[in-house]
Amino acid sequence: MSQRPVLLSLLVLLLPAALFAQNDYKPTYFIAYSNLQAEGLPNKNNPSNILSPEFIDRRTTLHGVNAEATFPIRNFGITGDFSFNRNSQSAEFTSITTQETKTDVFYFVAGPSYNFRNQSRIEPFVRAMGGGARTNFKISSTSQFTSGTSTNSFDTGSTDLAVMIGGGVDLRVNDKVKVRVFQMDYAPIFLGDRALRVLSQAGALQTLELEGQRQDNVRFGFGVTF
Repeated sequence: MSQRPVLLSLLVLLLPAALFAQNDYKPTYFIAYSNLQAEGLPNKNNPSNILSPEFIDRRTTLHGVNAEATFPIRNFGITGDFSFNRNSQSAEFTSITTQETKTDVFYFVAGPSYNFRNQSRIEPFVRAMGGGARTNFKISSTSQFTSGTSTNSFDTGSTDLAVMIGGGVDLRVNDKVKVRVFQMDYAPIFLGDRALRVLSQAGALQTLELEGQRQDNVRFGFGVTF
C-alpha cells in the first residue's frame, strides 16, 4: 500500500484541529454504529441507475463503526470522518471444501458541514466531504482430507478517491450530549484501473485487468455526539 494516500488522509483529518484551535466554539465528537450498503462492480458499459428498483437488491451489507470530529464556527464547521465496515461470508462448495470471503472498507474523509441550530431539541445537519477509501478483499478456501487439512488464500486491496454527501438529525439531550437518531451519506468510491496477478486453474500465474469504475455506496448510522 502506498504511503502517500495515508499521509494525505492524516493531513486532511488533522488540519481542522489546527485551523480552529483558536476559536471559542468547542469541537464535538461522534461515535456510532455504521451500516454500509456497498455496491458490486457493474458492467462499465451498462451502468445502473442509483434510483432504480434494483438499488437495494444488488447491495452487500457491511457492519462497522464510525467516528468523527467537528470543529465549528457558529453553525458552520469542518468535519473529519473515519469509518470501518466488514462483511464475512462462508459457503460449502463440496462436502470437504469451505470458502470464506471477507471484505473490509475504510473511509477517511473531511469537509464542510452545517448545523441547523434552533430552539427545539431537534438539530438537522448536512455536510460534504472528500478524501479516500481503503478496500481489502480476501478469499480463504479450506479442504478437509483424510490425510489432513489444505488451506489456500487470496487477498488484494487498494486505496482510492472517495466522497461523502449527506446529513442527518441530532436529538439534544442536554448541553453536552446529543443522540444522532439518523444519519445517511451517499459515499461513492472512484476505483482506478488495476492489474491483479492470480492463479489460473492450471496453476500458472496470469494477469487480470480491472477497469476503473464508480462504486455507489450508501452509509447509514446512529450513535452519540458529545
